[in-house]
Amino acid sequence: MRFEVSTTGAPVANRRPFSYEQSPWYTVLRRMRCWVLVALLLFLGPGADSFAVEGGYFPLTIVRAETKTRDRVVYWVVNTPTYHEDPYFEVAVRTAGTVVVGEREPRSAHEKLPEGWKPGAIVQGRVDKHHLFLWRPNGTEVRFIITGRAKASSE
Repeated sequence: MRFEVSTTGAPVANRRPFSYEQSPWYTVLRRMRCWVLVALLLFLGPGADSFAVEGGYFPLTIVRAETKTRDRVVYWVVNTPTYHEDPYFEVAVRTAGTVVVGEREPRSAHEKLPEGWKPGAIVQGRVDKHHLFLWRPNGTEVRFIITGRAKASSE
């Protein structure tokens, strides 16, 4: 350790000059607190809506409920496609001034929509971000994938 003489004549320890690479401990902790806060906001902020209370079931009015088919290519024979018709269910319900349209593929060829789901019928259900859940008369729930939303007419 080298000593220098100050202007008063007393020896002074030679100190290294301050640099940002060796900052005092209290500034390091302040920066660390800042990074922890940023990390909490980034990782917990988007997940905060998952802690919200889930909306319950409410009455929805059925606009239409029908079974439709779409064609699917099964195989090709001499550059000619052979198609197969795949059935699916399409349901449109009115909720809070919006008509929500959902699709669902049946689990088996014998599955059908409930008889009570006619236009104007009221069923219990809920609307999620991408799914529409409706209660069947037997107490089970059916999940539809939402394919469209539109403003409902004032009727």
